[in-house]
Amino acid sequence: MFFKRRGGEKARWRLILVLELIKAMCRTIMFWITGRRMVIENHGAERPTIPEQQPVPETENERATLSSAGDTETTVLEERSKEWSMPRTGMKLPVLPTQGAESITAFLSKRVISADDIKIASQLVRKISSYQGQLAEMMWIARPVVYALAMQRLQGTGNNRKSYDWRPWVLGFGMEVVARELGKKEFRERTVGGWRGMTGLEKEELRRRGWGMAWWGMRGAFYENFTKSWIRGFAGKLKGKPLLDIVGGIVEDYDYLWDEYYFSTSTM
Repeated sequence: MFFKRRGGEKARWRLILVLELIKAMCRTIMFWITGRRMVIENHGAERPTIPEQQPVPETENERATLSSAGDTETTVLEERSKEWSMPRTGMKLPVLPTQGAESITAFLSKRVISADDIKIASQLVRKISSYQGQLAEMMWIARPVVYALAMQRLQGTGNNRKSYDWRPWVLGFGMEVVARELGKKEFRERTVGGWRGMTGLEKEELRRRGWGMAWWGMRGAFYENFTKSWIRGFAGKLKGKPLLDIVGGIVEDYDYLWDEYYFSTSTM
């Protein structure tokens, strides 16, 4: 807002362009130093926490000492004392629940692990080996820079309805659609098993990018020509109605953010 007040829309978009260039440079560096892997929002999969196993008391004195620590610890020790040790390997098997089939199913489901749970970090996101996949990722990184540059260049024209111009919006949204389709083609053709061969982290990132495309409805010409009038009309209908008036006020507050601040709708 400071740059907008001092230099108008052109200065505002010049600042946005600089910030997007810095972000794109950082993402490009991440893309290359990780061995040309997809840039992800979530920086690692959550691993299941393995509780630390406490030693089973062997003598009566040890059991008496540990039992005085509290009822909770006593219950744990009693359960662990019932564990069965395998003769050859010495591995201890936990006690199965006896309350019914549902409790046994729940017990076993907690101990099921997937392939992602045992993979090392470098295998959770595969390397992009083809030029097509690398082009898709670079287009995804560059799309906010291209959109901001087009909006900044548009401010220098004499058009009084710059925000209604469809060219920056079509350019930015088109780049995202092309990058997404090329990326999906890369996974289908070069991943063993296609979509099923993708890791959970890769699926989560593609899903996040897909939902992020919906924010294009809150930017540029699409917002000015369609979304803005619909939101304000919806908020206006709620005015003067009990309780719903509060919802209308909240929508109007968010509409101000979407209208005035670029990064309130930016997922890039």
